[in-house]
Amino acid sequence: MALMTGTRVLLRPQVRLIALCCAALLVPLFLPLLTGRVFTKDDLAALHLPFRYLYREALRAGDSFLWTPAYRSGLYLYGEGEAGMAHPLHLLLYRFLPLGPAFNLEIISTYIAMLMGTGLLLRRLELPAEAAAFGAMAFTFSGFNLFNLMHVNHIAAVAHMPWLLLGTHVLLTSRDRRRCAWAFAGVALAVGSQLLVGNPQYVWLTLVVLGFMVLCLLYAGAPSSRVPLLLAAGMLGALIGAVQLLPTLDFARESTRVTWSQDQALSFSLSPLNVVQLWSPFAFQFRIHAPASEAFIVHEFIVYNGAFCTVALFWLALRWRQRTRRGLLIALFALAGISFVLAMGRYGGVYVWLAHLPGLRTLRAPARHLVLFQLALSGIAAIAFEDVVGLVRRGEKIEIRRLWPMAVPVAISVAATLLAGAFSQSSWAAAHGLSLSSVTRAAPWSIVIAGIAGLVAMAGRGVPWAVPVLIVAVAFDQGFWGYSYAYRWGPVQRIADLVANANVPPDAQRGDLIAPSIEGGLGNVAVLRGLRLTPGYTGLASSSVLDPTDALTQQIAGVAWRESGTTWVRVPDSMPRARLVSVARYSIDVKADARRIDISRVALVDRPVQGLAEWSAEPDKHGSVRIMEDRPGSIVLETTAARRQLLTLTERFHGGWRAMQDDREREATRVYGDFLGCIVDPGRHLVRFTFAPASFSAGVRTSLASLAALILTLVSSTLLCGPRVTLISTPSGKKPE
Repeated sequence: MALMTGTRVLLRPQVRLIALCCAALLVPLFLPLLTGRVFTKDDLAALHLPFRYLYREALRAGDSFLWTPAYRSGLYLYGEGEAGMAHPLHLLLYRFLPLGPAFNLEIISTYIAMLMGTGLLLRRLELPAEAAAFGAMAFTFSGFNLFNLMHVNHIAAVAHMPWLLLGTHVLLTSRDRRRCAWAFAGVALAVGSQLLVGNPQYVWLTLVVLGFMVLCLLYAGAPSSRVPLLLAAGMLGALIGAVQLLPTLDFARESTRVTWSQDQALSFSLSPLNVVQLWSPFAFQFRIHAPASEAFIVHEFIVYNGAFCTVALFWLALRWRQRTRRGLLIALFALAGISFVLAMGRYGGVYVWLAHLPGLRTLRAPARHLVLFQLALSGIAAIAFEDVVGLVRRGEKIEIRRLWPMAVPVAISVAATLLAGAFSQSSWAAAHGLSLSSVTRAAPWSIVIAGIAGLVAMAGRGVPWAVPVLIVAVAFDQGFWGYSYAYRWGPVQRIADLVANANVPPDAQRGDLIAPSIEGGLGNVAVLRGLRLTPGYTGLASSSVLDPTDALTQQIAGVAWRESGTTWVRVPDSMPRARLVSVARYSIDVKADARRIDISRVALVDRPVQGLAEWSAEPDKHGSVRIMEDRPGSIVLETTAARRQLLTLTERFHGGWRAMQDDREREATRVYGDFLGCIVDPGRHLVRFTFAPASFSAGVRTSLASLAALILTLVSSTLLCGPRVTLISTPSGKKPE
């Protein structure tokens, strides 16, 4: 008992210090919230903030958040998935809080959940509290996770990984039936939640690491009879997430990703040269090496995960014979190797084959497998830290001559830095597409690696103050490395200032459709001014028959303003929001035929339309249209015509649109290949268009039924069984959990 009490006393200072460092590392995430600002870097202002603005406005107005007219003349926003609109946390945040606080809390909650989940996972793997906390800090604030802060839903999906791994471990290894039941439910809910945040690529990444863990546990002796339980939990979780999964699949089938080439699927592959980041993070001028077209997308290629993760590799080589966690270390090294090869994409060969598989063919950026590489490195760092602390605690000292491996990463770092500086301005580097840093730019990070290696060596010599200094140094290293990028080229701003500086036509009116010359960037902030964009920047893009940047297409779409150079010009002869057309011609080549007709008089349709009269020279015989309601997913019009007409809108067509003329259902018609319309009869009628895709309604029914099934399963497994039922025979001398 005395020994246990003493151990707890020894543990507390390190745990408290790590907790304090984690709190300090969270401060930069809280700063925008505390100062009334938001992050604006890259996709944050260009995509996530506008999407969440539309989501919040729809929730508060009671409108449908499934569809928005603000992008691409109409977008199945819910199916696009980036905003994770069905997630309960998002529903609560954006329904009841202002946009800025809701946006900030969404980001902050992700990192807190990741920190807690990783810590619990490492504790489940039997690491002591201080090592688990250290590993959780290393992963949560890793290079990948902080550099990708602008990918809000990506990091939200990553935050589910440790929880899923934790639930899987319990489900496959626990001897207690009730605990297994809760693990089953936890896995199902975590899978469902991950699907609801809306990024299928990270579901694949989770499957990779989850499958790897299952194989390792089976090799270690976990019963294979539990695997069907895990599969059932995963399938139930997929059904719980069907409310997002089915609309996303629906959207993806009509997106440009369907026609992607393998070269597009392999874009953003990690060059193996980036491994030098482990020893010299700034050997390359912009931190990373990539083809010229990808070189400025730095966050996709970050290998460096802090100097300690690099030094830990050499420390464990030094201490390999004294290690008691060799099995776990071998598994983590294997995971790191597998994930790095997958991240290499076209350079590694393995993912080239995988990219042919359905589903993976529509994804890009194999470099994102680096998140698994850094997860493995963080686990390795936790084990190394455990060993370092254990040495100091036991008062052991390693002979100085045996500490020579600590000099190896320093030597490699110095060599890489000097070589980069020597060749930075050379014709050889330019000929090979290498942008190398000068010595003055790269050297500070070599100093960091030398400092961390020195602290580890001092701890190995039994210096007691080396451990707390090491903890603070590691936190500073990772925080500065990640936040220096997250806060750069996109400062935190007030939403009002961001909107005021949006690039929009000075005379544009709310509801106008504008066509910026750049698809991404701050141009998307125009949405927060009530303007509509074509095409607008989205994660998934709908396939189009017509080119949205073409002048004729913009006339058909009703574009009011087009950006030309540095100025905005009004688009002449744009079509009105709604109109009646007497002539509808069947076309199998809309793109070519649109240039042969008068678009104000003739519509092009994808199937013959019976009953339309020839065009009349008298304008009043076309009839008239009055817009009664024009809201997201709901358009109501009053038509008056002397003969049958084709009602044509500038809203984008989708199979989820439903049309009603008075009390009779009408078939929604695809007009000009991309736009919405329907036939209306003579006389005065009320025509209503409602966006109600079958994928969403089917997803809602499936998710609700699956949640009910999960609750029934959990109740029957816990309340109808004894409180502690052993499922696996317990080895002699051990108590069941």
